[in-house]
Amino acid sequence: MATTPHQSIAAQYENYAVYVLLSSRGAQPGFHWGIFIPTASPNGHVWHATNREGGWKLEQKISANVPFSMSLVLAYKIGSVNPSSWQTCLNVLNGVNANGIPSPNTGEQFSCRVWVKDAILALHNNHILVLSETISAIEVKLVNRANAHKTKVEGGQSPARVENSGN
Repeated sequence: MATTPHQSIAAQYENYAVYVLLSSRGAQPGFHWGIFIPTASPNGHVWHATNREGGWKLEQKISANVPFSMSLVLAYKIGSVNPSSWQTCLNVLNGVNANGIPSPNTGEQFSCRVWVKDAILALHNNHILVLSETISAIEVKLVNRANAHKTKVEGGQSPARVENSGN
């Protein structure tokens, strides 16, 4: 039986892997940041801070569409969740503040990017993930990789780049 393009895209995502997502913001500079954890790819949980309606808030939902987003530029695996720690992982991510105040970790002005960095640190501090490099090093790597791929995605020449190796 032939594999559909959707099936081949979904097959790139590892279940219970923690992906940092960087999506195009169209004409605006930078990227929209989020976290996606597939549980039965393409189905999974997605978290991102949004201010579409005025004030900042955390949006968490279950979705089957994240891997197929036309604006997704990069999905970068930063680790995996042991399924036995799944509920703790959900509690940790849902508990990371998205109220618009500066980061308690870095003092940076709040944004979706700052929320993701605080969420990664919270997962690390709660022993859900073990980080092999600093949050700043991860941020630099992700922005560089996404910038290198952004034009292809925005031009419709390529789907999002999915990186599972962490390299």
